[in-house]
Amino acid sequence: MIRPLFHATVFAGVGMITIGLLYVYKLTGTLQLNRVFTRRLNLTTPDDSRPPPASIEQLMAAREAHFNMTNIWKVQNISRKYFNPKLHIIYFSDFHVFLEKCDPQTFTLRNSHPRRPRPCNVVHTPIKHYRTCAVVGNSGILLHSSCGAEIDAHEFVIRSNLPPVSPYRTDVGSRTDLTSINVKRLVQITEALQSFNATRRKAMLARLGQTPGMVFSYSFGFVGSNAKRRMHIVDAAIKKNNLSTITAFPFRSFLDSKRLYTELVGKQWGFASTGLNTFALASTFCDTISMYGFYPMSTYQNKPVPYHYYDNMPPSDRHDFDAEYAMLRQMDEDGVIRHVVGKCNIDSENLTAHSPVGYVNGTKSKRRLLQHRTFI
Repeated sequence: MIRPLFHATVFAGVGMITIGLLYVYKLTGTLQLNRVFTRRLNLTTPDDSRPPPASIEQLMAAREAHFNMTNIWKVQNISRKYFNPKLHIIYFSDFHVFLEKCDPQTFTLRNSHPRRPRPCNVVHTPIKHYRTCAVVGNSGILLHSSCGAEIDAHEFVIRSNLPPVSPYRTDVGSRTDLTSINVKRLVQITEALQSFNATRRKAMLARLGQTPGMVFSYSFGFVGSNAKRRMHIVDAAIKKNNLSTITAFPFRSFLDSKRLYTELVGKQWGFASTGLNTFALASTFCDTISMYGFYPMSTYQNKPVPYHYYDNMPPSDRHDFDAEYAMLRQMDEDGVIRHVVGKCNIDSENLTAHSPVGYVNGTKSKRRLLQHRTFI
């Protein structure tokens, strides 16, 4: 009689200890970063069939529960070695001071001692620290998503290459607090601003002024390039038309930071997209990041998905979008980001009125999208 009771007590004790260890593991997030992106991935798409939380309180609790702050801090500690808004987003109005007082190769003051160089602290960035950020890509997956209210509810909204938002605001939101521009897009923007076609010029000016105080920042090598002349054209047009848009330039090109992805995924990384680099930069000044419009496949739930939500351009072959997507899905799985794919099934009016940031039903279905993709 005593022996069965003893065994039952032992099994119960072992069970309680196991539950306790699992709970501690969940709290501490002891997942090693070098295993986060190297294990074999079982990637899935969100299950749109599950209903959203019943109340704003539940919605907020679900959003907070998604993020693993320990894993976020691990990624931030890596990304901050390669990205810094003080180096990558500098007021264009400080450019002459930068050339006069700083070494453009080392970002140190010219008059500082060679053995004890001081950083170039005479230039400034318009970027601050933000609690919640939305990083919005340009994929056609945003069409009919109804994610606009959720995106706008974030404290800071970041986009790439100055996309149109007003005609698509229900799906993509209406705010742009920072837009990061690549070489090709800067050329297109300056050509539009100098066009003899008045309608084309006005359309571009309207896009530049779509959000008061928006930061318009170049993302590639600046000093000694044609980008400086083109940024002067943009800056002059902004001032002439009394727009509040802020122009900015980088000391360091985004392309100089590709080792970040090598360190994250454990293999040599190629030419990262502007959108992915924008996320990496955002991870240095945002506590939590939700990502929208990052989806490389041509179909979703048996429906076609255009490359961009606003035009009919064919996909670019310069980037490995499948690998980027796989990395984002893994980061979502590990609570580093919220990677939103599909519809935002929430009450837009309640979200805008009550919440500083939204949460989409980011649950995982068992239907595999990409199988056996590894980062090694």
